[in-house]
Amino acid sequence: MSSKVTVNAANVPAVVAALSALTIISWLVMLALDSGNTGQRDLLVWSAMTIGMMTPSAVPMIIAYARLAPQLDPQISVGRLVSIFTTAYLVLWLAFAALATVLQAELQKLFLIDSCMAFTRPWLAALFLISAGLYQLTPLKHICITKCRTPLGFLAGAYRSGYRGAFRTGLQHGVFCIGCCWLLMALVWVGGMMSLTWMAMLSLLIIFEKTAPRAEWLITGAGALLIVLGLATLVIPGSNALLTWDRIVRLYHHAA
Repeated sequence: MSSKVTVNAANVPAVVAALSALTIISWLVMLALDSGNTGQRDLLVWSAMTIGMMTPSAVPMIIAYARLAPQLDPQISVGRLVSIFTTAYLVLWLAFAALATVLQAELQKLFLIDSCMAFTRPWLAALFLISAGLYQLTPLKHICITKCRTPLGFLAGAYRSGYRGAFRTGLQHGVFCIGCCWLLMALVWVGGMMSLTWMAMLSLLIIFEKTAPRAEWLITGAGALLIVLGLATLVIPGSNALLTWDRIVRLYHHAA
């Protein structure tokens, strides 16, 4: 792709509006499904949660794609190209959601995850927290987050023309995004999917990692903090209660 290609901002408002609507609808669906305990419900919750949490973090990349597409594929509908690109990106995350649902079902059989989709054993929560913290410091995390933080740089090498090209490019972005965030997404089991505070914190961390200026300190700092939280959960009884307090409150009011 030539460095002289200009960008077009005319499609940005429509793209932002569509992605905002998708995010809001996903969170509403997730909240509506946070009761009950069936495999089908769990898959729907994971799917809605994944779309709701990962769509906002992909906005800069999708906007960059919407700006470039009219210049590189002038004969093709921009709306269709953006839709295909976004669909391919979300397809990979939905596959991740399906795998997470299967793993969750197996852990529930072992009584390691409760009906609120939270770990029942502090040592398991600590293991995931420490693992996620260490992963933040790895070269693989750095490579993947760099691709996600530089949309124009990523598209300069990854852009492919046509509808198939849009799908392929979306898949490639999805691979790097999963490489960035898969362990952070797995941390929903630490606070539980009924802990809106915990899920919102994870969602904001993912967004800021991809969009905040000079986010290297945030990525490293988050890794160190996750390791400290994991060690605290491991050695201090009841220390993970702060991560689940709002889930406990909601359960209390629901029972009442």
